[in-house]
Amino acid sequence: MADYVVRCRVCGRTYGRGYRFFRCLCGGVLEVLVDLEGVSWGVDEGALGIFRYSALLPSLSRYVSLGEGRTPTIKRVVDGVEVYFKLEYLNPTGSFKDRGSALAVSKASELGVTEVLEDSSGNTGISIAAYAAYAGIKARIYVPSDIPVGKYVLIKSFGAEVIKAGSRDEASRQVLRDLSEGNYYIGHTWNPYFIEGTKTIAFEVYEDLRSVDYVITPVASGTLLLGFWKGFNELLKLGLITSIPKLVGVQACGYDSLSRFVGRVVRSECREGTVLADAIRLTNAPRLPYIAEAIVRSGGYLVVVNDDLIVDALKDLFRMGFTVEPTSAAAYAAFKLVRKELSGKVLIPLTGSGLKYVGGTESPLYKVFVGG
Repeated sequence: MADYVVRCRVCGRTYGRGYRFFRCLCGGVLEVLVDLEGVSWGVDEGALGIFRYSALLPSLSRYVSLGEGRTPTIKRVVDGVEVYFKLEYLNPTGSFKDRGSALAVSKASELGVTEVLEDSSGNTGISIAAYAAYAGIKARIYVPSDIPVGKYVLIKSFGAEVIKAGSRDEASRQVLRDLSEGNYYIGHTWNPYFIEGTKTIAFEVYEDLRSVDYVITPVASGTLLLGFWKGFNELLKLGLITSIPKLVGVQACGYDSLSRFVGRVVRSECREGTVLADAIRLTNAPRLPYIAEAIVRSGGYLVVVNDDLIVDALKDLFRMGFTVEPTSAAAYAAFKLVRKELSGKVLIPLTGSGLKYVGGTESPLYKVFVGG
């Protein structure tokens, strides 16, 4: 694994590998800078999960892995456009978040942490709870009060303490109020190691496809989009690719926090805020300016979709055989909205599993497919 430093994106202050606070002393967002000097592309096929890319990951004393990554990429031609669906819902706990959790919990373990705190709409909470359980670390997860019941049950099943805290934004505020010296905030909205895990998705895209022209992905805290951005930039520095794909961020009506930062916004009619896309109902992500920067510098833009479009996209994806959650369908809904201007290869990560929504007449899948 590679040497690295942790640097503040606001003031530029750097920290060593023993730094435990989730942000800079100035309040800024931190990032991990891996030293690529003298590093060459290589894959350790004997390593588990994302740690097969150890040459490009920060050096850690312990790996915590449940075999995340290496998800299939399925090609479909949709209205003449080559679309590559990356099935991230096949990760161990059913979402791409397992990539970030593997790195973040590995770092927590290296620091000797005994309890981690996380705020989440559901998927990250499930993932952190599972990886923490595997590592023998306690977990306390702060969630919105209307978290889908399947996600709530899974977090509890992994032995985590769950705190329901009003809205998704309120969960983010309450977890910070409850921080103390005896615990460690692993929150993916701030944690710099989390993105080191999610960037491995770009490495897999390179292995499978070499290059793509567009990546269309849902955005809340931005860990996936920023992972793509960082991963592709590292591939560029290594001379393995010649350009960065255009990054198209997708948000849902009522939660389009990127609109004020991104120049171009393609917007569906928004009469009310989304109910279906529960995984992207976040408005106060600390990395918003950096997400916008990645979108703009890549030549991409923002698409805002409503629940009607998400329902149609969800039905399409299930008819293709993809067991996805509504937020995953938001990305395909965005594709359908802008597909006439797309050409070349389009990658859409299907971010979360629909199996977490099965059961009960209040489930969005029940309402879409059964209750009509």
